[in-house]
Amino acid sequence: MNLKEMVEFSMNSLFHQKLRTFLTVLGVIVGISSVIILVGLVQGLKSDVLEQLEDFGPRTFIITPKSGGSFGGSSTFMPTSGKLFEKDYERVKKIPEIESITKVIIGQTTVIFKNQSITGTVYGIEAGLFDDTVPVEIDAGRFLQDTDLGVAGLGSDVASGFAQDVKVQSSIYLGEKKFKVVGVLKSTGNSFAPIDNVIFVSFDDAKELFNRSLLANEISAIRLTLKEGSDVDAVEEKLNSIMLASHRVSEDNRDFTIISPKFINQRFSEILDLITLFLGAIASISLLVGGIGISNTMFMNVLERTKEIGTMKAVGATTKQIRDLFMIESSIIGLFGGVLGLLVAVLTGFAITELFDLTFVFDPFVIAGAVVFSILIGLISGTFPAIEAAKVDPIVALRYE
Repeated sequence: MNLKEMVEFSMNSLFHQKLRTFLTVLGVIVGISSVIILVGLVQGLKSDVLEQLEDFGPRTFIITPKSGGSFGGSSTFMPTSGKLFEKDYERVKKIPEIESITKVIIGQTTVIFKNQSITGTVYGIEAGLFDDTVPVEIDAGRFLQDTDLGVAGLGSDVASGFAQDVKVQSSIYLGEKKFKVVGVLKSTGNSFAPIDNVIFVSFDDAKELFNRSLLANEISAIRLTLKEGSDVDAVEEKLNSIMLASHRVSEDNRDFTIISPKFINQRFSEILDLITLFLGAIASISLLVGGIGISNTMFMNVLERTKEIGTMKAVGATTKQIRDLFMIESSIIGLFGGVLGLLVAVLTGFAITELFDLTFVFDPFVIAGAVVFSILIGLISGTFPAIEAAKVDPIVALRYE
């Protein structure tokens, strides 16, 4: 019996038990499609996150207190330890590779517009420099200028966060101080660059607004952009050395964080890779269940076809051929389940993309691995039943009723 004949014989046997074969294949389909769908969704999320993080800028650095947050490039986290001061800013700004730099004060306050109030996040920046360090686009009016005092620029979500949209030249109150709105920014839609939810004022205005919560000369962050062609890694090392010396701390006791594109990408990639691994492992449990289903089906086939096995041995089939026959049968179940599971995953992926506007990534490595794994599951699950089938004594089998 050659390989072609074994495959044809196995296919006929499987089609003879259509319902049992279908239910067994269904278990593999669920397992394979679950793995591909879950991994595809997480990889899509990773793609979206990294795409949004590109707005941070490849030559941008933000220095914050340790466990503090970034400014204008990712989510904002309130400081939990350490402080930054203007002396740190003065030392950092001397680095020759810096193209633009600003010191930042970040705080939250009550925003009042026409007797309606909300809680808003205020960024105090050095306006002339900041315009070069963050890619903001103006929807109406203008951005802050060097000489501005008592004026504010609003992120799109802040401007539309009241019963009536805030227009340019409107007056708002931040705390108890009155500000004139000189500009409204275009929406970025970027959850990692919280510009849409921010009110921009001059550094001096922010210092006055939050003087009760800040120490003398304290700042919230330092944001800088390097010149084109600068060695980003070398500048990061230089920044680290300057800050360690300024704070008189060792590397092990750092009370500041230097946030760079590399830093953010590594952190998010690590987190999302762990999520991918975790979800993939969970989905693989269903593949294990599918494998158990294949084993059960093959044991049933061996039991029901004992007389058939005896007949084949009586007419010259070898023990190896009997074993191979049942292993081919189980691997075909795995192959069918893998291919159909892949088809289900692809259709589901397209449906998710169209209906829910989510990014779904079809990773060729995951797809190929899932199909190969389904075949291996079939082979492994069918090994023991195949060995049992090969052990059948032809004389006893021919007497089997």
